[in-house]
Order: sequence, then C-alpha cells, then structure tokens
Amino acid sequence: MQRDTIIPESRDTAFRDLIIRSPGGEKLLTCMQCGICAGSCPVSHEMDYTPRQLVRMIQLGLKKEVLNSNTIWICTDCFSCSVRCPRGIYPTELMETLKPIAMKEGIRNRNAKFDNVFADVVKKNGRASEFLLISKYSISEPGMIKQAPFGLALISKGKLPLSIDKMEDARELEAIFRIGEKTGEEAKVKKETVPEKPENVNEEEVTEK
Repeated sequence: MQRDTIIPESRDTAFRDLIIRSPGGEKLLTCMQCGICAGSCPVSHEMDYTPRQLVRMIQLGLKKEVLNSNTIWICTDCFSCSVRCPRGIYPTELMETLKPIAMKEGIRNRNAKFDNVFADVVKKNGRASEFLLISKYSISEPGMIKQAPFGLALISKGKLPLSIDKMEDARELEAIFRIGEKTGEEAKVKKETVPEKPENVNEEEVTEK
C-alpha cells in the first residue's frame, strides 16, 4: 500500500496529546516499535495499518489517518497485543478510545455491513440467530457465496441450527435501540449545525487572545 509523505501541516499535536491523556494512551510515547503487537494480532492482515503502525501514527499526530483507519473497527478485543507488549501499552483500550472520537467526527466504519446486519437481527429477535445472521449478511455481501459449501457442511452436521430463538419480552431491548438511534441522530444534527474549528488551533491560545 502506497503511503503519502508526512508533512508538518498534517500533524495535529492536540489530537496526540488528547490520546496520550486518555485510558490506554498513558505509555504510548514509550513504544519502541518492536512489532510484537502486530505479530500477535490475529486480524492484522485485514487492517490497513497494524497496531504498531497506528501507535506510531498517533505519536506523530496524524489525526485524519488514524481516525479513518479500519484498524480501530477490525480489532477483536482479544487483548493479545496488550498482554504481550513489553512496554505495558494497551492497544486494545486504545482502539476503544479512538472509536467514539471517530464517530464524533462523523466517521463511520467502512466495513459496517456485518455490524448493521447483526444489530438488525438482534433488534427483531432479541437474540443473534446464527442462521439468520449468515443468511442476511450473505445477501448484502456477494463474496460470501464462496462460503456456501462450508455453510452446508455445518448444517448437515447439525453445527448450524436452522431454528430461530426469539426473546419473549424484547421491550427493554427495543428501548435500548431507540435511545441509541436517538443519540446517533442528535450527534449528526449537532455536527451539521456547529461550525468546525480550523485544524491545529490551540484552544488555550485562542482563549488568551
């Protein structure tokens, strides 16, 4: 993958300092780029930037690149990187810190198809039916047709139940989804109505002036 040249104007030190002060970011500056986190990650091959690269990008203040990376969404929270880091850095917690920041900036997961299908199945049934989940996702993702033989094998061996188990009373769950949807809409409206601050502006300097 071709990388753009890093120029001083692309660096946001305020973003870097914010992450360093956040949970999981306290020891970021001690990273020695050994690569143990990247080598331990079971899904690093699907990431545009490995955890090691993402940490370095945060050190450099590359806000745009970090928040638009698919790495923070692909992380499975397995904690392999956090357990093995010789510097005591917790990349897993770091991912959870970056997600809400990205969402606040209006950035959404580019690989959100599965997440949306999963949420839809749970919202309607109260539980995650494996058969419904795979079926609905396959419709939205044509590439899944390649997995058909594997799916049929699972069904024939009784490993993929076709029955759909539903929650008896899903009112509380529906309320949770309504709150989430309302919060998302409010955040969207707020972003559209509030003018953005110029990049790399130090709030303290502006206040003093």
